[in-house]
Amino acid sequence: KKSQFRLIQRDLNFLLGSEVDEGEFENNFGLTIERGSGKTRMWQLDSFSMLTYNFEQMPDYMALALAITQKHLKQVLPTETQHVLKQFFTSAESQLQKSETSLSPKHYQRLTRSVEFFQRGQQLKTPDFDMSILNSTYQAILHQKRIKLSYNSAGIYKEYDLHPFGIAIMLPKVYLVAKKDADIDKGDSAFRSFLIHKINHIEVSKLPNKVPESFELKTFLNAGNMDVLQRFDDTQSYYLTLKIHTAAHSNLLSDLKESPISPDQKLEKMKDNTWRLSANVKRTIQLKNWLLALGPQVTVISPEIIQQDLIETLQLIQANYIKV
Repeated sequence: KKSQFRLIQRDLNFLLGSEVDEGEFENNFGLTIERGSGKTRMWQLDSFSMLTYNFEQMPDYMALALAITQKHLKQVLPTETQHVLKQFFTSAESQLQKSETSLSPKHYQRLTRSVEFFQRGQQLKTPDFDMSILNSTYQAILHQKRIKLSYNSAGIYKEYDLHPFGIAIMLPKVYLVAKKDADIDKGDSAFRSFLIHKINHIEVSKLPNKVPESFELKTFLNAGNMDVLQRFDDTQSYYLTLKIHTAAHSNLLSDLKESPISPDQKLEKMKDNTWRLSANVKRTIQLKNWLLALGPQVTVISPEIIQQDLIETLQLIQANYIKV
């Protein structure tokens, strides 16, 4: 039996082929490998890998869409999905190279180089993370399973039994949105967010998760549930009133009209170069930082608690620069 076991191992390694990239192997069978517990290896054969497609008839706009997808989503696509799409990506690139339409290949290639995701504000490097962690999370969501993970919290590893609700890509970081098993029947306040790069180990459980069919991550995010509150127990909304000092055609006014800070925002002209903004908001770190960044252009009229947040922060900043 031991000899047969070794023989199978050698055959599998032969069929897997040579490693062309970290964790990616060159074979025509859809054979993949992942590290299991200890020294074990987990083998899988992708049943979709033998499907054939007529890439010669791929339209140029489809080739362009695939080229942009590969460029921007490769870091967060599940590894299995990347294996399935690998032939698509390669063929899309080839199709763009030999395009005979009125647009030359260089025009399409130029467009793929001209579409980028970008962070607003100070640029921060995306943390490195183990792609197998993200893959396991996707598998748990796909198969509606719970997960157990070890998480680095301020240098201390904590164990969690979680129901995964989704993955939020908030540049430059990637988050797992989940609830602890003990809190699964609680409301929105029970949601927790876990940085993917701080997960040390993950295991997909055999137990089912209890994510409601009606749950949509976009609705959850739009409701501000990933915002960082000034106080974790202060979840109420505040009616914010601002006085804005700026010219009628300023970029700030254009931004606020096109991208309001809340659905019920009101923006009214008081007199020349003075505007009043009112909106229901939560008392978050994001709001405080936004108001600080606007500097003298904006005065908080109410509420007093948000005024005080700004005053205390400015006093602490000032203390760093006053020489005693």
